[in-house]
Amino acid sequence: MGMKMTDEIKKTVDNGERIGVIGSPSSTANITVDVLETAMNKKLVGNLCIFGYQQENADNFALGQIVEVSMRNVWAEDPTMRGLIRQRGSVPPITEKQDVHVADMMTSAVFSVNNDKIGQSMLGTVPSTGTNVKLIDETIMDRLFLDYKNKLFYLGKVYGTNIRMPMWLNNFGSVETGGAGEAYHIGIFGKTGSGKSRLAEMMMLGYAKHKEMSILILDPQSQFSLDLGGEDSKIKTLLAKIGKPVKIFHIKNVVLDSPTLFRDILARSNFWEGLVRSEEYRIKAGDIMWEYLRPLMVSKQVDLFHMYKKEQFKIIWDKIFSNETYLGRVYSKSYAKEYKEALDAEGAFESYYERWVRVAKLFTWEERGVGNTAITVNKLINEEFLDTTGPMPIVVVDLSKEGAPEGVLWDERIQALIINRVLEKLTQAAEDYYKSKKLLNSLVIIDEAHRLAQRERTEEAEFELVKQTLIDAVRTTRKYGLGWMFISQTLSSLSRDIIDQLRVQIFGFGLAWGLERNALRELIGGQEEVMGLYQSFRDPQTFLNDKPKWQFMAKGPISPLSFAEAPLFFDALDLFGDFLTVNFK
Repeated sequence: MGMKMTDEIKKTVDNGERIGVIGSPSSTANITVDVLETAMNKKLVGNLCIFGYQQENADNFALGQIVEVSMRNVWAEDPTMRGLIRQRGSVPPITEKQDVHVADMMTSAVFSVNNDKIGQSMLGTVPSTGTNVKLIDETIMDRLFLDYKNKLFYLGKVYGTNIRMPMWLNNFGSVETGGAGEAYHIGIFGKTGSGKSRLAEMMMLGYAKHKEMSILILDPQSQFSLDLGGEDSKIKTLLAKIGKPVKIFHIKNVVLDSPTLFRDILARSNFWEGLVRSEEYRIKAGDIMWEYLRPLMVSKQVDLFHMYKKEQFKIIWDKIFSNETYLGRVYSKSYAKEYKEALDAEGAFESYYERWVRVAKLFTWEERGVGNTAITVNKLINEEFLDTTGPMPIVVVDLSKEGAPEGVLWDERIQALIINRVLEKLTQAAEDYYKSKKLLNSLVIIDEAHRLAQRERTEEAEFELVKQTLIDAVRTTRKYGLGWMFISQTLSSLSRDIIDQLRVQIFGFGLAWGLERNALRELIGGQEEVMGLYQSFRDPQTFLNDKPKWQFMAKGPISPLSFAEAPLFFDALDLFGDFLTVNFK
């Protein structure tokens, strides 16, 4: 007869390396560990430890990370002894031998073993002093999660060690089909060079292992487009190997398909210069213009996708902009006359057509030289992203200026309006799925998120529009199975309404000072020992060896070790090295 699970786990833990015992004072929030003399010279900070104890007549095992080690020698603190030490340097046997090393252990997870089943528990009592505290090794880790090994994913190793840290990256489908039953919103923060984009790509690959899960990436700087679409891309090769289709659309491929979006972009272009002075009246003039344009579109005299053509603009010019009734509704009598004179001036038609066509070409796939690769926003979301006839895809939309079509109006404000259009279509699709009693099971990754959802109000209405769309989305789409991943260089400048909705938060190097430190400290509840460990992160470019090390602090249900909401610290794996070896055997 085989050994019982309880006895097996106990034996595995007993065989672990003992580094100390529970000391006083200790609480259910923080455990004091009196470090043994044999472990005084070990690097303990960051290490995962475990201790067993009895609770409610069941065997429990608590896991946590060492966040700080302190040393105290009460004899050496005596003024007389300090004077001797100052003169002699050391005073045997007072110095060194009387040193007491104490470690602070932050408990992150507790497991109970009952009826040969491992379940979650909580540290509802404090074990007695003298309880052994062991270092976790690979053997203990593997045994604890033996029943879940097929669900685990590895993004890194326990901070400062070679022990792989298990992670959960469940899909957002129903619990019955092995999903999380809802979506997670994720934030990854760190300064440039902290490795946040690489970590985001690793998490993307983790979610990509779920064939029923789709991923949309809004890529304002082409990083994901290059990493996933290059001819020699290792990520592209891996995704092909696991059967995950990748579709990359540059902005020159994406055809806008909303009449109201045409109106909004036109209002922010230079088309109205010389016709309408203030932006407020440009929007009003555009609204009235669409009242007159709609019948022309219904009668098919003009078409949204062909309004770049000069003959169609001539119809609009004659039947709207030169229309006396339109003039009367937009302008006072005195200014209407001035406006009419501007329209009748020599070369006016050609001048305003040149301005018009720069907007209109965003709404056509003709004259772009991209052939059959062009696609409307509606088709991109409903057919390319949500088509369920095969494995769900990864869709990348390259929004960089370099990818913009020639001869069109393009700047960050226009980019924001296009992003907003994509977000609105996606949110609506998620809601429609939910109404049909299905979960969308999708993740949206937004790079450079601080540019789209700034904490402080901006004067640019386009970015305020995108921010409000994102805030509304993160508040409502979780139950629809639509999750959001925000990648940002800054924490303090990203909208607090979005940060408050993030279930998983990951922090890389670069947030330890100034406003960033204050924002981070607030999120982790002011735990100074946690801040101290985070501040020990080094710039990845300052390591003496040739290989940078990317260090992160994670908070939220990303790991079976973190269901107590305590932060976890880890060193990220090398994307093109051990990460692929460990996770894609």
